Amino acid sequence: MHRVNLRGIDLNLLVVLKALLEERSTTKAAERLAMSQPAVSRALSRLRLLYDDPLLIRTPQGMEATVRAEALLLPLREILAGIEHTLSPPPELDPSCFEGVL
Repeated sequence: MHRVNLRGIDLNLLVVLKALLEERSTTKAAERLAMSQPAVSRALSRLRLLYDDPLLIRTPQGMEATVRAEALLLPLREILAGIEHTLSPPPELDPSCFEGVL
């Protein structure tokens, strides 16, 4: 199995990919991420190279996700939620909840 070198990948692209797959629009994804539309389009180009897949295809009805892109959405949501969880401050401890000897 080929291992991916994460040091060479801008992991911020995963945030952009999630927004693109949920919004199906570079303009809406850009608004949601407080980025410019050209910046999101450039990120999509980089993602297409990274995944070797078009990911989103322009159709008369709007952007349509490829099969590969559809398969990425749930894992992306889980991965990004996990990262957010690890960065969240720990809950405040209530000393009255402790029992036993310190």
